[in-house]
Amino acid sequence: MRWNKKEEKYLAENYSTRMPLEEISKKLGRTIISIRRKAGEMKVSRPRKTIDLERKRLRQRNAFKRYYKKHSKRVFERKKKKRIEKKSELILLMGGKCNICGYNKCEAALEFHHKTSNKEGNIAHIIKNRSKEKALKEIKKCILVCANCHRELHHSKGS
Repeated sequence: MRWNKKEEKYLAENYSTRMPLEEISKKLGRTIISIRRKAGEMKVSRPRKTIDLERKRLRQRNAFKRYYKKHSKRVFERKKKKRIEKKSELILLMGGKCNICGYNKCEAALEFHHKTSNKEGNIAHIIKNRSKEKALKEIKKCILVCANCHRELHHSKGS
């Protein structure tokens, strides 16, 4: 059955609104499939459902909590591995050894010491929670020292 101008006009006016397709179907005496097909031919689009943003975020948070609860050990290990890799890369960029005594046996014993008090935060926190670029920007203000030399630097400031 062909569409007449009156039906096409009604479809063009009501398809792009929130009117249910069942209602349009009853009014025109056509199936929902034929209504969708004709609207596609006429290039009339239907508005998408607006999802309440707060409900969507809540669903995402709950899904992450469920995932984390189930896989917390794996998530923790993955984050730890990334943190260690990022620190190793930054240590290599700084020379890979203590600038004072030359110690280079254990990367865990190497630390970043700010030369001045002009710092944006704790290096360990920046490595853990920020991007590599921000960590690079911050370590440019630092020297690489071993844990012993770092303690001596801080102790000598206090004396």
